[in-house]
Amino acid sequence: MLRILLIALYSLLMAASVAGQAEDKPTVAMLRFGSFFSFTYVENAVLDTLLVSGLVTEAEHAKLHARENLQGESINVYWNDANFDFAAVNTIVEDALDRGADALVVLSTPTAQAAVNVTQDMDDPPIILFTSVFNPYEAGIAQAPCVKPSHVAGIESVTLYEDIVPLLLLQDPDLQTIGTIYSSSETSGRLGAEAIVAAAEAHGLTVEVAAIANLPDMAIAAQAQVDKGVEAFLLPSDLLTMSGLPVITQIAIENGLPVYHSTSNTINLGATVSAGAGHNSLQGSLIGAMLAGHLHGELDIASTGIGMIDLLSVGLNMDVAAEQGIEFTDSLMEQAHVQLQNGGMSGRGLVLWLESMGMDEETTALVLRAIADAQTGGGEINVDLPDEVLAALTAAIASQTRTEDVGAILDSLHCTPEMVAEQQAALETSD
Repeated sequence: MLRILLIALYSLLMAASVAGQAEDKPTVAMLRFGSFFSFTYVENAVLDTLLVSGLVTEAEHAKLHARENLQGESINVYWNDANFDFAAVNTIVEDALDRGADALVVLSTPTAQAAVNVTQDMDDPPIILFTSVFNPYEAGIAQAPCVKPSHVAGIESVTLYEDIVPLLLLQDPDLQTIGTIYSSSETSGRLGAEAIVAAAEAHGLTVEVAAIANLPDMAIAAQAQVDKGVEAFLLPSDLLTMSGLPVITQIAIENGLPVYHSTSNTINLGATVSAGAGHNSLQGSLIGAMLAGHLHGELDIASTGIGMIDLLSVGLNMDVAAEQGIEFTDSLMEQAHVQLQNGGMSGRGLVLWLESMGMDEETTALVLRAIADAQTGGGEINVDLPDEVLAALTAAIASQTRTEDVGAILDSLHCTPEMVAEQQAALETSD
């Protein structure tokens, strides 16, 4: 009996020890509103930063790239997705809290709003790091870059519609009427539509505007605008119009109209032209650096402000344009950073690099197709090339996405008491 009691006591002590070890390891929740290729870019960059910073091993990194939950040696990571359901956003945040998450990495405005709202009254909330968010101040996530909840930091995606509207005129100088459709439940959609109207009217254009509440409304709104004589669509950066792009594209193809979307790389979803705040890998690298700095005890989130990415990235979908009977002008072609043609994606710098490698046309097409698959699927470039060529190719692609120094940007986000006071005073004056 004594031996049984000792064994039982030993088992309890071991269980307590394992539980204590598990509690000592921080838990990171990766939360997204839905599955988008741009979110995949961001997440992959976060994961790569965790690897470089030593928080995950090579094997754990591979597991996370497969979007598997991780009970790791140094940290635990798990994934959750609201599947584009606004009602489910609070649920995935609350589930993260129930799991004892120490850090929430949240993608999209609705997810960030829910995370801040659910945690704002907590005595010891987990840190919240957001990205893929348009105007966090209007969305109530923060008041100013340094006037924010002490557990919140992130990167704002800034869409400069005044820079996008001229792209439409580069393609069609005689353009007179455009249509815009936006999500009535998303701040980014409402503000985006307002900015589109202001930017378009500044160029003498007329804008037909439609607010929608769900995806079934998308086709109805698009057809109604076609009936009113719009000559092109320009859509704001909201999740509903992004997910409904294939619907609008089909109507546009039937009527020979271009579709411009103000989120980078939405040519993958059927936009004729995408133009918006790009550099998703840079955003992910910044969020990953914030997370790693916090977990290593080297970065104080309370004094880390909200950064901004406003680098315009322009993409052209040559395949959709051909279906619409549209030939891009030389002026617009010169503005493009990325092209999608025959199902493969290429950029100016990448194509030049491939040419410098002496690749023939067939191999170049194979590589571009593999890159497109890797980008949309979040996987690795899988083509039959020598290891040294693949390594150089990977480095070349990475060099296109890393246009800024992450460390320098993070240093610029440090909020001093003077900056907080200055921004607070500016807010009070504007009120």
